[in-house]
Order: sequence, then C-alpha cells, then structure tokens
Amino acid sequence: MVVPTEILKGYLSDDTFISSRIDEIILVIRKNHLYIPRDYAETAKEYKQIIPYAVLMNGGKYFLTQRLHAQTEKRLHGLYSIGLGGHINPSEENSGDVILEGMRRELSEEVGFSSLPSCNCVGIINDRSAEVSNYHLALVFPIVVPESIQVRETSKMTGAWATEDDVSKRFLEMESWSRIVWEFRSKWNT
Repeated sequence: MVVPTEILKGYLSDDTFISSRIDEIILVIRKNHLYIPRDYAETAKEYKQIIPYAVLMNGGKYFLTQRLHAQTEKRLHGLYSIGLGGHINPSEENSGDVILEGMRRELSEEVGFSSLPSCNCVGIINDRSAEVSNYHLALVFPIVVPESIQVRETSKMTGAWATEDDVSKRFLEMESWSRIVWEFRSKWNT
C-alpha cells in the first residue's frame, strides 16, 4: 500500500517524528492509497509505503527484537527494534480498517498476537536519514500486550522483554525508526 508523495507533501514537516495532525494525515492516507508492486515501491520516490509500526509494551517493559540475516530487508540485518510492522496488502482492503488489519496480520505472523486492543496512532515517522526509510512512512501504535508473547518467525528475528534501561543501552544498535520512536517517547509514552 502506498500514497503518492505529492499528496502527502503538505502534511509532512521536516520533523522525523510528527505528532500533530495525525488524524488528518491518516484520513489522507485512507482516501488516497493504492497498491503497486513492492519491488517497484522500494525505490519509487513518487510514493510513500505506509507501514503500521507497533511498539509492544507490558508493565514498563518493551518487546525488543533483533533482526537476523534471514529477514527480507537486508538493510536492517543485525539491528535491534522496539517496533514490529510491515507492509499492508490488498487482501486487507475490505476488513473495515485496512491499516489496523495490516498491523494485526503482521503481529499475528511475527509474535502470534492477533486480537488488537483499542489503539491509537501517536505519531508518524518521516525518516529521510537512511535509504530504507526514504520510501516509507511509519504509523506508530503503542500497544499493551500479554507478557507471554514470543517471536514466531525465529529464523528472522529474536525477541525478549527489556526494561527502559536495557532499551536505552541498545540505542545505537537500533534501526533508525526505533531510535526515533525511543528518542521521542515522552510524546507518546504517557
């Protein structure tokens, strides 16, 4: 799922973490999205791929993953992440809420969690600092989940609960979106 970059331009500031006008931006995404082949989207500057990005939390801990070399996105191998997410597929279009359905499917595949509680987008990552990020917008959703979750795709990632101090110690080893989300946690982790 993508949205033409030109349509989003007026809503995207130079900030890497946008926390204002979120509802407006999501409405623009819902009204103007389309689907194109992923291999083309990965290098098409005229589009932004829309990625729901779930930050999983439980009792002051965060689910910290590390991407392994079997994962598809080679540019992220070995890096840590506090967010899980992925691309939205055309098959999710008729689900009622295409964004939440895409996130629900990804969480089910990655950690076996498929019953999304009520959740809200708290920010949008508009990172232009890394090649992989130039073609994506991440919609950030903090979600409280059971402590029993675990990585299902064990060939692609590892994962464990981490305290705030543990996550902070891994800051420089995290992929750029996780660094942005962590840096701006005072805006969403209230």
